[in-house]
Amino acid sequence: MCIININKMDYLQFLKRNKMHRSNRWIVKYDNNERVREVKLIFNPDEYRQMKRPRELHTQKQLIKILTKNKELCI
Repeated sequence: MCIININKMDYLQFLKRNKMHRSNRWIVKYDNNERVREVKLIFNPDEYRQMKRPRELHTQKQLIKILTKNKELCI
């Protein structure tokens, strides 16, 4: 069973329609079933990379692919 979070799907549509600044990056958090649980926008990726345990950073195109794949898994 998959519970679709409407906010995530709305954000996917938002990303497809709007071009974000090219330096912006996102991190994605997953639940135990490898489904997207949370997406966070990182405004300063260089500063974030210097943290102790930074997560993988994704571009806008990469994030769209991840959210699309997650949406397909939940259908």
